[in-house]
Amino acid sequence: MSDNAQIIVKIVERCNLDCSYCYMYHGADQSWRSRPALLSTELQDLLVERCADYLATNEERIVTLEFHGGEPLLIGRTDFEALLYKVRAELGERAGLCIQTNGLMLDEAWLDLFETYGVSWSISCDGPAAVSDRFRLDHMGRSSHQKVEDAIRLSQARRSPYYGGVLAVIDPSSSAREIVHYFRDLGVQDFDLLLPDASHHALPSHLPEFSMEQVREYLIEAFDAWIEIGDPGFKLRFFTHIMKGLFGLHSGLDAFGGELWGMLVVESDGSYQHLDVMRINGEGEVTTGMSLVDHTLDEYLAKTKGAAPEACQICKDCPVFRVCGGGYAPHRFDGESYDNPSVYCQVLFALIAHIDGYLRGVTPADIWAPVAAEVPAAAMA
Repeated sequence: MSDNAQIIVKIVERCNLDCSYCYMYHGADQSWRSRPALLSTELQDLLVERCADYLATNEERIVTLEFHGGEPLLIGRTDFEALLYKVRAELGERAGLCIQTNGLMLDEAWLDLFETYGVSWSISCDGPAAVSDRFRLDHMGRSSHQKVEDAIRLSQARRSPYYGGVLAVIDPSSSAREIVHYFRDLGVQDFDLLLPDASHHALPSHLPEFSMEQVREYLIEAFDAWIEIGDPGFKLRFFTHIMKGLFGLHSGLDAFGGELWGMLVVESDGSYQHLDVMRINGEGEVTTGMSLVDHTLDEYLAKTKGAAPEACQICKDCPVFRVCGGGYAPHRFDGESYDNPSVYCQVLFALIAHIDGYLRGVTPADIWAPVAAEVPAAAMA
């Protein structure tokens, strides 16, 4: 049984942006339309109760509550503080708290609230205005970029241990070097690059000229730009997790084959659902038939153990499986099953080979002895 339940809590299922690549509002699964805009106070209370019961059965257990949306700040500060008070009063420090926001509503009062209750926050931003405003517009078609950049600067000025940095969805038609330097010049210390959500069943509809070659070139260019900067205080998670894998360390990140068991989504109607991004593959891909009202967390975990898609045998036999873990589960779908390599398989293979080549050129040869096999040089082609 998992000792760490990671719960993505949909406290708000509406958004003040209309991002064209959003898996929730522009994906195949449109079931959000039938759910409430907000997680009710009654369901919030029940969530805290379920978490308390889960923790009470084993003193080694912890829970992580990731407040999500839509845009979670639309809940309002007063109501969110009431929820945080309940969480800390009932669960104490055995509950890790984090929130992902688009930053449009972020101000000093919100940051005070996060720091008071120990909530880690991260901001979504894809780069400078020319890149970000291609896809991240509001419902009136207006730019969101300046407000988001202001929120990043405000967050950085806090020098808070709770600030988690920036998440950026890549636009492979843009300059990766420009994006990397933009975040460095902005003073961002932690950021991550996210692949556009795609599968064998459906490529990204917001990128009409999308190609895997373009994505591969983008990521290699981004890595090279990051290395050239040479600042150890400027961290890019996508690449550091690949490096961990090449040195024989387990990433644990879901994008690199991390364990999905123990992760669940609580929707605004109280239903328990599987990994949210599975929605890109159609309605029903996330449905479990379980809910806060009718089932404990342990019941959910017991029923879903082994239900998450495993990496296929092709991946398990691959020399870079220890690094990519078969890729992100939603990206393996072919319309019928997840028993496939990631749709980004060749992109990841080439990128891993590129990073492997770089590392072997700058580190002593003897540290590579424990590594089972080298990445084939052919992946560079």
